[in-house]
Amino acid sequence: MNSQGQTASLPGFASDVDAPPATPWFPGSRPPMPLTHTAAPATHPPIVTGHSYPKRASLSNPTSAVAGTSYFPYSHHVNIGNLTTSSGPTKRLFDYLNLHITHGAAHDSDERSNAPACHEETRIAIREDIVSWIKQGEGDEEPEKIMWLSGPAGCGKTAIAGSVAETCKEECLLAASFFFSSFSGSAERRSKRGLIATLAYQMSKHEVLHRFKSCLHAAVDRHPDIFSKNLKEQAKCLILDPFKEVQFERENWVHWPKVVIIDGLDEVVAAQNHYAAEWQSSGTSEVDQVEILSTLTAMAYHPAFPFRIFVASRPESNISNFFATEAQGTAMCLFLDSKYKPDADVERFLMSKFAHIRRCVGISSSSWPRQSALDRLVEMSSGQFIVPTTIIRWVEAGVPQVQLDEVLKLAASNTGTKNPFATLDALYRHILQRAHSTDDDPHLVVKWIMCITSAMGSGRRFPPANFWRKFLENVEGELSYRLGPISSLIFVPSPEDTSSLITIYHKSFTDFLSSPTRCGDLYIGDAVHTSFVSERILVVLKSQSFFALIMFCNFIAR
Repeated sequence: MNSQGQTASLPGFASDVDAPPATPWFPGSRPPMPLTHTAAPATHPPIVTGHSYPKRASLSNPTSAVAGTSYFPYSHHVNIGNLTTSSGPTKRLFDYLNLHITHGAAHDSDERSNAPACHEETRIAIREDIVSWIKQGEGDEEPEKIMWLSGPAGCGKTAIAGSVAETCKEECLLAASFFFSSFSGSAERRSKRGLIATLAYQMSKHEVLHRFKSCLHAAVDRHPDIFSKNLKEQAKCLILDPFKEVQFERENWVHWPKVVIIDGLDEVVAAQNHYAAEWQSSGTSEVDQVEILSTLTAMAYHPAFPFRIFVASRPESNISNFFATEAQGTAMCLFLDSKYKPDADVERFLMSKFAHIRRCVGISSSSWPRQSALDRLVEMSSGQFIVPTTIIRWVEAGVPQVQLDEVLKLAASNTGTKNPFATLDALYRHILQRAHSTDDDPHLVVKWIMCITSAMGSGRRFPPANFWRKFLENVEGELSYRLGPISSLIFVPSPEDTSSLITIYHKSFTDFLSSPTRCGDLYIGDAVHTSFVSERILVVLKSQSFFALIMFCNFIAR
């Protein structure tokens, strides 16, 4: 603005062009000061145009101006007289975050397309309690900003968390979600490293949080190294500080999402087990889990943080101790026990699934299975949803009536036992014994599975099924043949599918294999496992397979 109230304009801006700079300058150098208004010359100096990147004026023509997306392409907040300009962040927000986002951890990711979910007629009471807390908790005199859902293995925590996340998404309540998994095909889903960046990115995708997105973008532009910091520093920079800057929009909070959902916290693997050097630390899995909880608690009770946080995990000692000490009185704790009548839900689940099997197979009698058999299945489930889920997969894998009779015989043989996993263990053993092991090595399939599950817990990217075919097979097609009869426990892609992963349906199966008490004579100890792996490596080396040799050198290096 000049002394007569007229605005001085510059080439490259949308306003009228009055004059070029009085003295030559180059982008990145200090512009001449002050800028005065002068009459426009008869002709403008030549312009060097560019579409992708702004170009510097040629030294042979120092009066050339710069054209492009900005007249000040490398500068920020430059003051010229009364004119202030800012070219803003130089990269898109997604460009900054993409390498640090764990895309597969979102509740609706393709990686979780086969994840468990609650049957529409089951777990209604617990789901209603959780959603009610999410919606109406702000009315509490002393609101509890964190809810912890826990329970034993196989009780359905992940299914509940996934179903609640889907409900919240449909009702525009879900701010972000992160589902950890210790045996996922993605190593990032076992690590704490991508947690904060993933949550921040998911929050930024909400249209109502567009101001947060702008502030987040500016934050990562100022601090591109933030992803190498600890979790609390990341949370401060990527979530809390941006929300501080939008405090004035509190009146619009009623339209904002309400909750962040975290599942599988107990499945976090220590960062030191990961392959990337920048992820290495001296911590343990338990330390990483407590660090996550500490960060989430600090976020939840920060005055700028607008969401509640829902966490689901097993009641491991370090997690239980955290909620009993550091988070005592500040978190709502729910335990999946008889209060929520799991037996009734298990019966509804079984009735629905058996009705579906009857329709698909063409079983005419609607009385199959008999009520007495159904009651026995409910009793043997002991409130653990993994039991009826595994039973249904087993029944569907053969002639339904025959398969079900075998399960009922197993249940009868375990009558009176005090082991809460007795039925599940008996079912696992029964299915494993159907696998096609060799006569000279009845434990061969168990050794194969232990190789696969040990790689799942290594903290690295899980190798595809094609890797295991090269490593385990003596003859082509052997993997599919030997593991075919146990398809209710483990999924093996077809030989034509070279990139898909072998999938263990539930973590309780790996718990079973790792326990000599539960596994009994099928147990494979560390010494036997190591010896078997060494033998297979020698076989590969003798085969002179270059492809396999490269793969197994990488395997050994882990």
